[in-house]
Amino acid sequence: MTLIYQYVWLFYIYAFLGWVLEVAFSAVKKGELINRGFLNGAWCPIYGAGAVLICFLLEPVENILLLFLTSALITSLLELLTGVVLERAYKTKWWNYSDRRLNFKGYICLEMSVVWGVLGVVLKKVVNPVILGVVDAAPLVLGVFILYFLTVLFACDLIITVLALNNMLSKAERLDKLAKEMRTVSDDLSEVVFETASELEKIRKEQSGRVKETEKKIREAKEKHLAELKERYTGLLEERIYTQSRILRAFPELKSREHQKQFEELKKRLKIKINAKG
Repeated sequence: MTLIYQYVWLFYIYAFLGWVLEVAFSAVKKGELINRGFLNGAWCPIYGAGAVLICFLLEPVENILLLFLTSALITSLLELLTGVVLERAYKTKWWNYSDRRLNFKGYICLEMSVVWGVLGVVLKKVVNPVILGVVDAAPLVLGVFILYFLTVLFACDLIITVLALNNMLSKAERLDKLAKEMRTVSDDLSEVVFETASELEKIRKEQSGRVKETEKKIREAKEKHLAELKERYTGLLEERIYTQSRILRAFPELKSREHQKQFEELKKRLKIKINAKG
């Protein structure tokens, strides 16, 4: 119980510290405060998971160089696995290191692996002993109660985020379908006008009135349909859901394999700068 208790605490504490690190880095780099986590709350699960893996797997490792190398390896593999799973599950790429040297398909790169290695050494040698001392000093009953509370919050946050993300991806797909339908209707409308104009010249004397009336009705119907599609498209774009806008702000390099143009439209509506790299 004590070991599991400690590791659960470590997960939440390091998930929070990772969130603080991401927000601080973003504030320094971009000059604005952005919730950089995947979830809405003040936690980045990938940092918590990485820290727990380091503490669990590297507990007997004392050599600094070996600790650095193994920490870099473990966290890089975790980052790679997370990126691949998210892309396979949602057909989206959440971060991209393609512009950095010695990267692997944009998921990981040597520069960040070095950073993770250094953080692993600092975590195990400096930060973790202090955190474990505080955790062990707290009353067990109170600690367990807080962990249950945090776990319920975490589960609710995860569910809300996943639902919002699924809705956003569905929105992008619907926007894409509407855009394609609008192009089809617009093309049909142009074709109707062109073909009707050609036919009018041939049968101008005999049936000009009837053809003009038919052409007018078809054109009006197509224009009405096109206007309805544009209204639906604009309505979808204007629909604002906090979690979706937060995700797009947190991951400005988020790219969809199938609906990237619609993602860019959503970002423009939310006034989010689009990173064109990768």
